[in-house]
Amino acid sequence: MPLPSFAALGIDDVAVAVYRHVVAGAGAEAGAEDGGRAAAGPTAAAVARAVHLDEATALAALERLRSLGLVQRTAGGEGYGAVDPRVAVPAVVAARADELVEVRAAVPELGELFDEGRRPHDADQLTRVVVGHAAVGDWYSRLEHRATTDFVAFDRPPYVVASNESTQRVALGRGVRWRAVYTVASISADGSWQGVHRLGADGEEARITHDLPVKLAVADRRVALVSIGHDPERPEALVTESEPLVAALYDLFEARWRGASPVPGTPGAGRAAVDWASVAARLAAASPSGSAPVPGGAVPSREQEARLATRPPTPAERDLLALVAAGATDDVIAGQLGISSRTLRRRLHALFDELGASNRFHAGVEAARRGWV
Repeated sequence: MPLPSFAALGIDDVAVAVYRHVVAGAGAEAGAEDGGRAAAGPTAAAVARAVHLDEATALAALERLRSLGLVQRTAGGEGYGAVDPRVAVPAVVAARADELVEVRAAVPELGELFDEGRRPHDADQLTRVVVGHAAVGDWYSRLEHRATTDFVAFDRPPYVVASNESTQRVALGRGVRWRAVYTVASISADGSWQGVHRLGADGEEARITHDLPVKLAVADRRVALVSIGHDPERPEALVTESEPLVAALYDLFEARWRGASPVPGTPGAGRAAVDWASVAARLAAASPSGSAPVPGGAVPSREQEARLATRPPTPAERDLLALVAAGATDDVIAGQLGISSRTLRRRLHALFDELGASNRFHAGVEAARRGWV
């Protein structure tokens, strides 16, 4: 069985091949020549022939392995023998881990040097305009990596860089509180609703709303990136470290966060109040199925009331209600839930019947009253 890559330990594939040959006990025959007293171990020349290398390359690989403590020179000879890998390899891994910890400990100092070299010394330079996919994308990535305690964002098209869930997971892993408000357009692509749920499982707090005026990211309440144009061919954004402007943009985020609908199953879901009057107005404008309440609509029976008072909503019902609250169209909802439009209509009607509702608005009011959204 081939050995895995040892590149993380600074050992290339050539040295791995040499190491495997030595570990396999290639010096057993040489040891037999002196009566079996001790295995002399293969010489560099013998290793070179066995692994099909020139002698200089084999010798360099053996010395590299020796410097790491994985092999040793046999006493009084030119042969090499392996140290028990159950002891040697973990020791090398532990040493490399200690080195990486030291490197990581230097990150704050390096970050300060980086920021100091780029920190504006003139108040007029606290805010700058960046133009183009590369420049805007680079600044967004900087904010993601720069955040140490808090990151908030408005997620809406058009996008200048592909989503990088791994970067966000690293930030969440180091304790950053990450909140995002998505728009219906954000989750219109196939599988994007599932992507929001994946990030929620990693710790992102997410909410969804019908629309947002700008794209926004704020790191640690110290630096903000906000779009000043939505041309997908020529994106423009404002980057600012001005304390009053950053504070104003952060307040904008908080206001929209409070009014957005929580994404079910994500941290903090259920703490926001949905403005169902606004939802009704959007639905009425977008779809006949979202018209205003009909007077004299269905009224739930006492039995229905009692059952609903004790039964929590299913995850599928929470997803459906969240997307309805955000004003998503039937096509978008069906696509994100992976069902047909016909199945969606059937589920909506079943939900309306159970809630004793006559339309989407009424269903939203009833769901909110029961704490389902």
